[in-house]
Amino acid sequence: MNIDRIRTKISLFTANFFKFLLFNLFMRYYWIEWMLPFHVTNLMLGASTWLFFGKSFEGTNPIYQQYGADFISFLILGLMLNSLFSYTLDAFRIATLFTLRGRVGSMGQHLSMYDYVRLSGVPFSAPILAFVVDGYIEQFITMLVYLCAGLLFGLKISGGNYAVALLGVCIGWLAVIGIGLISASMIMIIGAWKGIEPIRWLVGVLTGLVSGVYFPFEVLPEGIQVVSRILPQTYALRVARLALLQGLGLSDLETDLGVLMLMVLILFPLGVALYKHSINLLRVKTFVE
Repeated sequence: MNIDRIRTKISLFTANFFKFLLFNLFMRYYWIEWMLPFHVTNLMLGASTWLFFGKSFEGTNPIYQQYGADFISFLILGLMLNSLFSYTLDAFRIATLFTLRGRVGSMGQHLSMYDYVRLSGVPFSAPILAFVVDGYIEQFITMLVYLCAGLLFGLKISGGNYAVALLGVCIGWLAVIGIGLISASMIMIIGAWKGIEPIRWLVGVLTGLVSGVYFPFEVLPEGIQVVSRILPQTYALRVARLALLQGLGLSDLETDLGVLMLMVLILFPLGVALYKHSINLLRVKTFVE
């Protein structure tokens, strides 16, 4: 009986997940037609600005030696991964707001997306995950553009340890998902749908400055480096760069990977628990704009 119930729930989730995903992909056609060319141009010009700026002092700081003394590769990897992690911070919060604020209907009859999900028996996770997955398409395009810009300027990762770099990025990604879920849960817990969500704002502001996206975090004063070391992005960027630019392996990066795993074990379950709690609050707490 329990197995049949689980199968039914999985079948219901899968069917509705792909339904919402296909709808989002259909709508993305207009984004590709009208926005993608301008998006790619903006990314290329922005990356070129940073790369030309970096060339003016490339290799002058000995701190870059640990990353192969290659500022171009250092920066491109930072831009690519920052794009991925920044979207991950926002993904579940934006998807939740879309589900709560969105409308469905026809023939002049409209229903909120959330009410539609509840009344039709659709799992709440189906539209949320479909929206999140759809958003990653745009981020992978962004990362590809940065990669192409890097190759034009001399990106060198041919001798890197790809497996370890991918492992570090995946573990860091899970930790950032945890933060993103905590951020999304604040919509109902503290009413953050009214304006700026403070957790996402704080992490976003700190990431660009202290996590090593644009320059090694080691150049920062010791007091600020303490803040760097509480962000999973710092360790994910460091592992990816050292693995790809210096070819370091698991034994060389076990400390950074260990810290990342500890962050995942704390942040991911906490994020899931808080997000579930916030969704349960919808049953007793009115969402009014």
